[in-house]
Amino acid sequence: MFKKIIPSFFACLACGLSAAEQMNVLLIIADDLRPELGCYGAEYMVTPNIDQLAKEGTLFERAYVQQPVCTASRASFLTGLRPDTTGSDYPYSIHTVENLLEGDRPSLLRHFMNQGYYVRGVGKIHHGYQEDFTEKSYSAGYGTSYADPTLKKAKKSERPPYECANVEDEFYDDGKNTLEAIVTLRRMATQAKPFMLAMGYWKPHLPWNAPKKYWDLYERQEIPLSPNPEHPQNSPKYSTDWCNLQKYKLPESPDELLVGDENVARTMKHAYAACVSYMDAQVGKVLDELEALGLRDRTVVLLISDHGWHLGDQDHWGKSTNFENSTRAPMILSTPGFQTDQRSSALVEYVDIYPTLCELAGIELPDYLEGNSVTPLLKDPARDWKSAAFSQYPRGWPRAKFEGYSIRTDRYHYVQWRELDGSFKGHELYDHKTDPIESINVVGNPEYQAVVEGLKAQLDAGWKAALPEGIENHSNNIPAPDFVPWGKEAMFGPYAK
Repeated sequence: MFKKIIPSFFACLACGLSAAEQMNVLLIIADDLRPELGCYGAEYMVTPNIDQLAKEGTLFERAYVQQPVCTASRASFLTGLRPDTTGSDYPYSIHTVENLLEGDRPSLLRHFMNQGYYVRGVGKIHHGYQEDFTEKSYSAGYGTSYADPTLKKAKKSERPPYECANVEDEFYDDGKNTLEAIVTLRRMATQAKPFMLAMGYWKPHLPWNAPKKYWDLYERQEIPLSPNPEHPQNSPKYSTDWCNLQKYKLPESPDELLVGDENVARTMKHAYAACVSYMDAQVGKVLDELEALGLRDRTVVLLISDHGWHLGDQDHWGKSTNFENSTRAPMILSTPGFQTDQRSSALVEYVDIYPTLCELAGIELPDYLEGNSVTPLLKDPARDWKSAAFSQYPRGWPRAKFEGYSIRTDRYHYVQWRELDGSFKGHELYDHKTDPIESINVVGNPEYQAVVEGLKAQLDAGWKAALPEGIENHSNNIPAPDFVPWGKEAMFGPYAK
């Protein structure tokens, strides 16, 4: 089930790696963070710490999650398996928990612990599921705290989706979790074992509550609004889902858009940006501590999100779509032994994270993983890589009624919607050469018919057929059984009996 991986920059260690020589791992996971950061070209964003991390490593410009919702995405990249294998939608499935995580497909963190690492998770790692490792996991809360005492007691539907409060960083949960991560690093630094610390940030997940000083970093009128706030032309209505902002108190909209007023929309983007800057500051504190402890030169640092987010794009505020704004997410990898300040435009997938970190750490690599290490791109960011990235998202809750399967190639983004029996329901095509903001579905245009047929065949061929020349994947996992929800979220709402 395993094979030993010794990366090239460790090749001189003929007898393998001692604990003192193995790479530590710091995995930073944000929530709902789209790649609208300074280092990704969003000049108005104030993200100096993430930008600096990008200068110290490799920034992947086109990284894609396998299903853009918290549970399904985390189930995927934390197991190294794709959604049809994990069986998770929202929440985790019984199959994911009992047959995979608690069976013979351990999470990335547990695998590192099983390989001799000192492991701890702080903040949000899984969604609704908790694992304890070398140390008990820690989270200060659920990222939903308000400073205003009247809002603390109010129903969510009576709360605004943001708060600007004159409080210190440690008032909100991400600040508390950062302090815990710092003291954890100090303990880890004294251990004989190499360590893996997973630091999960709640922000910029709703509600967009951040200390006032991060709001003050921005001039609201200078924050750009979405260039495509309307539902894409010719796109089926079901290509977007319900809006996450609907949970909160919103002003009435003058048109069909949930946030139709320009000033309100700009306030929402301001709130989101403030939360990103707040989260960025916490990342900086953890990285500063890593440096102060003398650990930076033997620690792999990976920063990701769980998916992207729509900020009014395609008439949507939220995730849960197959559009580029949901499926594309940040991925920055900084590791000793490789060139710094690199950018790669290769198509990579979050399912590649598990094997990548195993390879960089020089530990055993499970042979059932459905991703492949991106280490070759650290050596040559411009080399030929995958011909496509694959994502998917169902429609219907609490149980899917049909599902959209997405394939993103260098130029095109094709989505095919299928009934649960596999029969065709509808499809979409976006040409990123002429329409990078995905505003027009051109799937019905005669001049694109040959392209559509080619993408259909590529989608049917599957992700293994899209691997680069010379790269193989020998996983052979059985599909997950029908979705049956697991945990507390299965006990209320539509799941309640």
